[in-house]
Amino acid sequence: MENFTIHIFGYGETQINSKDLSIKVATSSLSTVNPLVQAIFAKKPTDNISTIDGYHAINLFNYKDVRWMSKGKDVKGFDVKNDEALKPLIDTLIAELQTAKDNIPTEEETV
Repeated sequence: MENFTIHIFGYGETQINSKDLSIKVATSSLSTVNPLVQAIFAKKPTDNISTIDGYHAINLFNYKDVRWMSKGKDVKGFDVKNDEALKPLIDTLIAELQTAKDNIPTEEETV
């Protein structure tokens, strides 16, 4: 998939927006978020004091631009640019989000 934005919100939701897929779900319902968050956090600069559970949002702009937005106003976030090692984890999350959308009951199914 190209031209997408994924937001992993610290308050517990994950959202994707693209031409082909748009959905927001509870992060706790996704098994692929934590491995991606851990992989992004592992790219944190050594002088950055962010904590793995202290993010406001993690924003992914396609595969090439990841922005870790720290929760604390005195804690600087960090960016990860052009890291091909994250692509398989991002693709796995996109697939899981697609499955979540495919499993939303239609109006006819809820009546």
